[in-house]
Amino acid sequence: MKKTLNNHSYVLIMAGGSGTRLFPRSTDKLPKQFQKIIGEKTLIEQTYDRVKKTVDDDHIYISSNHKYLDLIKKHLPNIPNKNYITEPVKRNTGPAMALATSFIYEKDKDAIIVTVCSDHLVAKEDDYVTKILTGIDVVKNNRGHILCIGITPTSPNTGYGYIEKGKEFLKKDDHVVYTAKRFVEKPNLELAKKYLVSGNFFWNAAYFIWEAKHLLDELKKQSPKMHGGIKKITKAKNKKDYLKVLDKEFFKFENIAIDYLIMEKTKNLLVLPADIGWSDIGSWDVVVDMVGSHLKDKDGNYAEGAVVNIDTRNTTIFSHDKNKIIATVGLDNFIIITTEDATVIVPKGRSEDVKKIVDELINKKSINI
Repeated sequence: MKKTLNNHSYVLIMAGGSGTRLFPRSTDKLPKQFQKIIGEKTLIEQTYDRVKKTVDDDHIYISSNHKYLDLIKKHLPNIPNKNYITEPVKRNTGPAMALATSFIYEKDKDAIIVTVCSDHLVAKEDDYVTKILTGIDVVKNNRGHILCIGITPTSPNTGYGYIEKGKEFLKKDDHVVYTAKRFVEKPNLELAKKYLVSGNFFWNAAYFIWEAKHLLDELKKQSPKMHGGIKKITKAKNKKDYLKVLDKEFFKFENIAIDYLIMEKTKNLLVLPADIGWSDIGSWDVVVDMVGSHLKDKDGNYAEGAVVNIDTRNTTIFSHDKNKIIATVGLDNFIIITTEDATVIVPKGRSEDVKKIVDELINKKSINI
């Protein structure tokens, strides 16, 4: 499919996350979307490269926090300054997506908006683009609906939320769109296995497509208070007191994901299954799994930097300093990550717990991350 030539289509890149599960590389000061985790470009640059195949630069908007504005401009210099929408405090995806939708709606009353995340990896880029363009077309012809791009699961993952499909809604070319029956919280392993076998469940990657007017109507219905605050901020846009109004209203908003704010309550929800080689790169175990076997030594080790392994197997080392030696003896199935400020050592399969390190450091106030 060809680019939409804009035609009322917009992409909103969400770039406000802190990615603490990839500590110590990813920190609140320099989150994973601004890091080269996989590949020669940062994750946010890779995201931009994908979405620019669907709309032009002036139809790409970025939602983030004030403190990341300079970083975003550095990594995405082609995006117009007016398309950066930043907030004074983190309030999750609900308020952030609602505010960006309101700003875009003020520009274009017929706007269709696609939300994507800045810190994901997509291996099948052409399929990704095709699914987005298909989803845009579906919503343009069914404006009272919100469409979710559901990721076809490849494992019984317990770290993701799921979307269950209902009846077939329509067919477009080789794509089938279903009604969305329900959202499911992160399941236990037994449930996740059942979901995988059934073929009726898809990972929720927070890739949504909606008509701006419809989303704002839903917001007014589900949260009149937030809707009112969003209207006040939008009205103040481009005025001298904008930042004052933004600070005052945004601090009042509930910290809530768009899933809970709108998606679980709206009636006309659709799901478009997508097999796009997707990963949220949510832990170091995921990063390790992406290292090709051809890059490992005869003992299954992979190393970046100056590494000496003695009697060590199936261990992955990500070192920031090529001149600083890391030596291991007798390790098996470990992950080691270093930066200038920290070193993390974790057994494979336990890297989800890296977030607990960050929580502990924050509680102790022993390091500014």
